[in-house]
Amino acid sequence: MRATPTNPPFVIRCFIVMMNALCDAVAEHGPAGYVPIPMVNRIWTRLQNLTTRFLAALARGPIQPRAKPAAKPTPEPNPEAQPTEPPRARRKRLTLPCREAWLYRLIPETGFTRFALQTILTDPEFAGLLEANPRLIRILAPLYHAMGIDLPAQPPVTPTPPPDSRRHILFGTPDPTPLDTPPPNQDFKIQPA
Repeated sequence: MRATPTNPPFVIRCFIVMMNALCDAVAEHGPAGYVPIPMVNRIWTRLQNLTTRFLAALARGPIQPRAKPAAKPTPEPNPEAQPTEPPRARRKRLTLPCREAWLYRLIPETGFTRFALQTILTDPEFAGLLEANPRLIRILAPLYHAMGIDLPAQPPVTPTPPPDSRRHILFGTPDPTPLDTPPPNQDFKIQPA
């Protein structure tokens, strides 16, 4: 079955389900854990935006890096300009914590999602998506930092599966090549101990 925008790969559907479960856990357990409602709203919005950005970047596919624009010359200050009124004092903006695993520490009920996100990260198909599009790693970095999961700078390399003597029968791969060395001389007898 091919992946289309309406039918994404299974690992992406799992990621979407986990992100929705994480948002639900934040909305349900945040106020119960004495997290202020504005903070819960901010966390929920950040997680929704992160999911949207991830899916949009995945749909766009890999993008070639752009060349850096030339630096613009800075205008010289005008000494004759009249000083303007001082800016009004702003309200302090609500910011999210930045230490490692802050979301997991703030709302421990997100632990099941933490385990699921670790599992998705080790999936070979998901690792292939990250390898094909490094921008996805930058998008997911805040999420994995908030959950206390180490996101590799390079996607994990999956080991090659061990050779199986029946693989060529099951999957239609070519027969395994026989070893070039001759079989050992089997003139010995096995005696019971």
